[in-house]
Amino acid sequence: MNCVNAKKTLLALIVVLMLIAVLAGCNNKPNTVNSERVSPMSQPIDRVSALDMADAKRLSDGASKLIDAMKRPVKSFHFSYKAQENLTDDKTKPPQVGPVGLQADISPEEIDLTETRGSTTRASKAKYGDEVNWGMVNLATLGAMTSPTLVIAVGASVTEPPSTDLVGMVTADKFTFNTALASTTSQKVGLERARMVMTTIRNCKGTAWIAEDSGQLIKFNIDADFLDRNDHSWSEHYEGVVTPKQSFSPEMK
Repeated sequence: MNCVNAKKTLLALIVVLMLIAVLAGCNNKPNTVNSERVSPMSQPIDRVSALDMADAKRLSDGASKLIDAMKRPVKSFHFSYKAQENLTDDKTKPPQVGPVGLQADISPEEIDLTETRGSTTRASKAKYGDEVNWGMVNLATLGAMTSPTLVIAVGASVTEPPSTDLVGMVTADKFTFNTALASTTSQKVGLERARMVMTTIRNCKGTAWIAEDSGQLIKFNIDADFLDRNDHSWSEHYEGVVTPKQSFSPEMK
């Protein structure tokens, strides 16, 4: 299981980087396009679309920053995650969607978590400095973030401009996306290119909150529809929220 999670994590990070590069390609300058080969899908993007590209990058980067915060925490926080995901490890078989969850207390000194996958629950803990256990616990947190990170990266290609919202006491940019409603040329181009990289995601929609100050993903509620090469179709749902914890120094006591 740990090897599977490690491979999923590596795949997620690689695909996210590819998606960001693909999306950035949608913002090419007009003079880089061969005028004899221009198609309706490769028309230069206007100023509004360029601003949307900045929003897309901020949303995609937010998920990566949450992963970094879990791997190398500098602040204490609680991460709560619950989902309905495909639990079938053998992808040639029909998908079996079931509950997945993670409750993690994360600090620069220690990570304490409880994982749920189907009917199995497992608790684990690691202290900073214990490289083996710290790495194993990180596989659990990163494994939980693999699917939502990929879905958010695809959804970022069609995201609406954010509004301002509060998540607890944290001011955040609230992004919404729905790939089924892609309408502008830039959205359609970005979505098609994203699907070339992550081929199993057919559509996704949801809301994600990015902390205004840190740019980190702090809350999400998203859905995705999948279709694999074996014509298996299924739907998944992911919810997550980051809750900061107050740290008390000796001087504050």
